[in-house]
Amino acid sequence: MKNKLLNILFWSVISAAFIGPGTITTASKAGALFGFDLLWALVFSTFACLVLQEAVARLAIHSGTNLGEAISEFLYL
Repeated sequence: MKNKLLNILFWSVISAAFIGPGTITTASKAGALFGFDLLWALVFSTFACLVLQEAVARLAIHSGTNLGEAISEFLYL
């Protein structure tokens, strides 16, 4: 039980640092007000995130550069 609680605490701190306290507060308030009505947004954003990350991974594997470097090279051609 203690290990599970520490695991939840750890990942909560990581997500709070990565996302930000304002985002967590806004998302919590929206969830409390709208319940499952906003579930479509979560599903869509998760799918979009997976597609974009996969595209960036393919770019990095193919070109050997990260997304920032690829954009910089594209802009300064």
